[in-house]
Order: sequence, then structure tokens, then C-alpha cells
Amino acid sequence: MMFNSILSFLYVNALKPIVFQLDAEKVHDSFTDMGEWLGSYTFTRNLTEMLLQYRHISLERTLCGIHFPNPVGLSAGFDYEAKLTNILPSVGFGFATIGTVTLEPYQGNQPPRLGRFPKSRALLVNKGFKTIGAKAIIRKLENRTFEIPIGISIGNTNTVFSSLAARIEDITQTFQLFDESGVLHSYYELNISCPNTAEDQPFSHPKNLQTLLQSLQKLHVSRPVFLKMPIDFSEKETLALLRTADKSFVAGVIFGNLTKDKNNPDVHPDDKILWQQRHGNLSGKPTWNRSNHWIKFTRHHFHKRFVIIGTGGIFSGEDATIKLKLGADLVQLITGMVYNGPQMIGEINRYLAHL
Repeated sequence: MMFNSILSFLYVNALKPIVFQLDAEKVHDSFTDMGEWLGSYTFTRNLTEMLLQYRHISLERTLCGIHFPNPVGLSAGFDYEAKLTNILPSVGFGFATIGTVTLEPYQGNQPPRLGRFPKSRALLVNKGFKTIGAKAIIRKLENRTFEIPIGISIGNTNTVFSSLAARIEDITQTFQLFDESGVLHSYYELNISCPNTAEDQPFSHPKNLQTLLQSLQKLHVSRPVFLKMPIDFSEKETLALLRTADKSFVAGVIFGNLTKDKNNPDVHPDDKILWQQRHGNLSGKPTWNRSNHWIKFTRHHFHKRFVIIGTGGIFSGEDATIKLKLGADLVQLITGMVYNGPQMIGEINRYLAHL
């Protein structure tokens, strides 16, 4: 515990002030490259595990037939090139989502694609499904074993489609490629809510979502599918999406994605001014209250129908506990780790176990 506190102090007070002066996307790429290197050797994996990981039997759970060593996962959006699957268990994650992956490669939106709003404890994200594409991800992951459940987040290729049918075909092809591959992933995430793509969020409309889910139903995919949900909608709009999912094969929902509401009261006034001048949408604490609301809302209306994964604004064990008490079965994060350091994953698990 004392050593973990030292790591936290060094990250927050020594490393973060330096890296937060550098380009955010270049720092991200450097950290994922380092993580890929650390995961390539038994010695470095074991050393990372000794420094960061925390295990306890009370943290284990089984959902949708998937065994999770703990309930703390890495959200889609961090490891979108599938570099970190070997090192994430050593860091302490209980599961992780790769992607979002699309059928065709996409180099990302025009830079800057990533920024920081420290006053709001947020990241400004404008990657737009940056990816090396489904086939390249499959080649990287095929026939590899994973120590923790790995999910594949799937969304539309970021381009303008000629029709809704063409857009649906793009997604169904991606599901089919992964389902027929030798990738040993445990679940899918269907990302219908990224606000940084060419045609916004067409499948966040119930009729379009229903048509998409009907097409995917015909594939009889072999893993559970979790739906990545928007967080800026009204209760009426969100309930309509949830009812559509309820009538389908969807096993769970994830609340939620980035906030694109520039009137969001959880964004610091100074950051609101900056946000008006920049492209992208926010993760982190500006998503906290809305994520929590939708977790509680979904559990109240649908009881145990869905596995609920809570993501948005988790910066501590206390934060994770709140989401779990509101009704989440699992939690995911990215931004809290960026602000507080990778040792935070072990800190959260230790806190949950001691409860």
C-alpha cells in the first residue's frame, strides 16, 4: 500500500506535469508503444504485475458466461491498435475492449485529435474511429490467448455512405470477419454513439438501430454483444433505445460515450470557452453525473435484463463503488488513468476488495 502511494505521488507530481506539456496524442502513442514492449517479455510483465496488480477472490464475477477476475476494465478508445493485450492483466485490469474497430482503415480526423481540459478533469477526443482496420486487427490477435476477457468494439467506417443499407452492411461485415476468425475474444461492443464521425450517430435512432440489430441477428454471432450508449439524450429518447435493445439479442449496455453537450454544467467555464474553439467531445468528469443517471435509470426500468457497464468519470475506488451501487455490474475507464496514473487500477481493486 505504501509503495502504491509512492507511485501515485511520483506520477501525479513528477511525470504528469511534464507529459501534460506535450502533445496529448504523441504522449498516448508513446505510452501504448511502451506498453506493447512491456507486454512482450515475461520479466517485464511479471515486474509490472508485482508493482501494480491487486488480486482478491471477492472481485471475481461471471457474467454472460464470461469470467472476469475483477470488475475494472479498460474502455474502448485507448488501445485501438490492439497493442496492449499482453500487459493489461499485469496492470490489473479485469477486462479490456479493443477499438473501436471498423471494416476499413481510417487515419483519424484532422489533428489535433486529442487534448486535455485539466480544470474539468477531462480529455477532448476527436479521433473519429482511428483504426488500422478489421483485417489488420485480426492478423495481430488471431490465435493468441488472453489472460483476461478481451472485447472488440465495432462501429461504422468513418466515411459517407450511400444508404442506410450500405452502412449496415459495413458493420455486419466487420462482425462476420471477427466471428469467423481465430481471434479468441470474449464479447463485442457495438458502438452506436461516437459523436466524432462523418455522419454523427445514425444508429442512435430507434428505427435505424432496430434495422441494424435485425441484420446482425441473422449472423448468429457467437459472443455476447454490449451496446455503447449515448449520454446526452433525454429520458424519452434513451428509453426508446433501451426498449429496442430489450427486444433483441443485446446482452448488455454501456453508459456511456463522450458528451457533446457544450452546455454541460460539469464542464469548467474556462474549458467551455476553449471547447467552442476546438473540434471533439469530452470524456472524464463531464460524463460522470450523466453516466450515473443512466446506470440507475436502466437498472430501475429493466431490472436484470441487461448487464450494465458503467464508464465515465472514474478517478478512484470511491467513484467505482458509486457506479456499482447504482446498478453497474462492471466499470470501465480511461481518463482517470491518464490523470492519476496506471497504479490507480490496483488502488480501485484494493478499495473494492476491502469493502
